[in-house]
Amino acid sequence: MAAASVFLAPFNILRVDTFYFTASDAFALAAVLAMVLGKSFPLAPLAAGTLLWNAGIALLCGMLLLSSLVVGDPGRGFIISAQYLYAYFLLAFMLVSRPWAETVVLIKAFTCSIALMCLQGIVVIDVLKGQGSSFVSGNGRFVGWVERENECASLIALAVPLLLWMVASGCARPRWAWIGVPLFAYGIVLTGSNTGLIGLVFALTVFVVMTGSWRRIILLAGSSFATFFIAVTWGRDFLPAVFQRRVLNALQNGDIDEAGTFADRMRLIKEAIGKADNNSLLGIGADQYRQVSELHAPVHNTFLLIWVEAGLPGLIGFLLLLVAGIIVGMLAARPREGRIAAICTLATVLLFAALANALPHLYGRFFVVPLLLGIAPSVAILRDGPAPRSVARFLRRARSERVRLQPAQRRPI
Repeated sequence: MAAASVFLAPFNILRVDTFYFTASDAFALAAVLAMVLGKSFPLAPLAAGTLLWNAGIALLCGMLLLSSLVVGDPGRGFIISAQYLYAYFLLAFMLVSRPWAETVVLIKAFTCSIALMCLQGIVVIDVLKGQGSSFVSGNGRFVGWVERENECASLIALAVPLLLWMVASGCARPRWAWIGVPLFAYGIVLTGSNTGLIGLVFALTVFVVMTGSWRRIILLAGSSFATFFIAVTWGRDFLPAVFQRRVLNALQNGDIDEAGTFADRMRLIKEAIGKADNNSLLGIGADQYRQVSELHAPVHNTFLLIWVEAGLPGLIGFLLLLVAGIIVGMLAARPREGRIAAICTLATVLLFAALANALPHLYGRFFVVPLLLGIAPSVAILRDGPAPRSVARFLRRARSERVRLQPAQRRPI
């Protein structure tokens, strides 16, 4: 049930109409119920970072609700606070603090789901030439199962550290990185998203640099330069039209104003900075920014949006969530065998924080699930001790030992 919930997390399209509840949520609640009935519910899902994580959730949700009750709309306050509480609190108990074997299965399920979504984009746009459908916007941008272009691209970028961790830890063969990373990159190209493209480059750079391998750093730098040169020189011959219009023109002309809706976003950010000065304690209430904005749209910056709607204490709560993830990664890096898991956690948390500068509220399950999965390997290190040098060999050995058990040695059902 947990694997089904993770696999269906990108399927934002599979949800009820009355309120935000997806097919992934249904399997997640079933998994939580099974854990409670089986008495396997973890008391500290994030190990040493649990206290800080829970304090951040309490502060964020509490200030969103309090600001909505005092200033904004109480109904929206209850709904948005409950969404954040479910996404960051309950899902953490369901996904994190699992044994190595289960952590690997969940990460494989998520990366396979993202790969399937990218393949679907290739079929719909490049093969069927479909536009204006449920998976392609009217201007030809791929929206996937997320139904939003920038969010779809950001989600694909968040899967990159997980894929690289599987290869670096021995859970997947190196060829899957050579197949998966270009596939994810082309999926982002189909969305025409500058945010997703920057996130992809950020994820690759942070993960490779943290490994400390000069061979990988030189290989990444050389391949990145070659890709950039080919795209700028011959990109109009083979790249999708939407990518040429929103990204390639800005690269070739050196004009950032041609990069999508960058100018409008900067106007919203400047407006939000001015409003944040007046919301040091209480905010204007959850989901109320569009009501007071001159552009009647939420600012695409999670930090500023939370600051304005929940006040400065609410922003501190959101920052505590990120700090808790970083602390878990740093603690996992102490044993030598936990270095790769720590790199995965730090790369995922830093990428999530970077993407938050270009997106509104982040309580969608398709964002929270990859964040929690990126933290899970480090929590497994802190919980079960250093992982074997090759997790794949460890899993094969564990399976073979179970097969060799004699019937008399097996525990009764």
